[in-house]
Amino acid sequence: MKGSVITTLMVVGALGAGGAAAYFANGYIEGTVNARRSELDARYEPLRVVVANADLRPGVFLSSQTVAVREIPRNFLHSDAILASHWNDVAGRVLAHGMRSGEPVLQSHLARDVAAGFSSQLAPGMRALTFPVDDEASISGMLSPGDRIDILFTTTSGSEAITMPLLVDVPVIATGIRTLTNAAYLDQKSPARQFNTVTVSVTPDNAARITLAQDAGRITVMLRQPRDEQSIQIARITKRSLIHGDRVAKVAPARQRVEIILGGG
Repeated sequence: MKGSVITTLMVVGALGAGGAAAYFANGYIEGTVNARRSELDARYEPLRVVVANADLRPGVFLSSQTVAVREIPRNFLHSDAILASHWNDVAGRVLAHGMRSGEPVLQSHLARDVAAGFSSQLAPGMRALTFPVDDEASISGMLSPGDRIDILFTTTSGSEAITMPLLVDVPVIATGIRTLTNAAYLDQKSPARQFNTVTVSVTPDNAARITLAQDAGRITVMLRQPRDEQSIQIARITKRSLIHGDRVAKVAPARQRVEIILGGG
């Protein structure tokens, strides 16, 4: 009888110990699984980040037209990526480096300032030159990025006023600080498109010609029809030929295509 009691107690003890071990083992396993799950959840937590919505060139301004918001798992995200919650801190900034569509925008993509991003658009061997224009000379501020213009030069020779072509078929890439890439962003802030300076990307020779023209007379721009590819020779006009209808001299203006950036106010 006594032996049966002892045996029973041993069996009960063994079962209890086994149950306790199973309980604690199950708790340990469950805790480990939950910790691992939490770690994976944190690692693959989707974060809303700013990405390029198209292939973007250096010099492009960040705006609602050039970027979008996309969810990307934290584990696949660069630590330098810009979160959507920080969008206001970078809106309007300039890209110093090109980006592919869908690529997250990084702090390292951004130029230190607008000028740094803009200068990156200049081709090797070209120079940026700025000169002032008044409302009349700039076609009453109606030029837009993507337009093409001819530049006229007016001066006097003795007592005779003369107007002649200076440069032709010049592509406009910006008006004021408004460019094709930042136009939508700037239009949201202000619809005004006034400007009072012109900045051109030219060869050093053409920069010298424009600089001399500023000092010697007046510069006026003419808007070209966008599909007009015709090479023309513009007449040199004098006051005498204008009044009397005399035969005017034909001159061949410089036709080197130069990029023109209209800037200022």
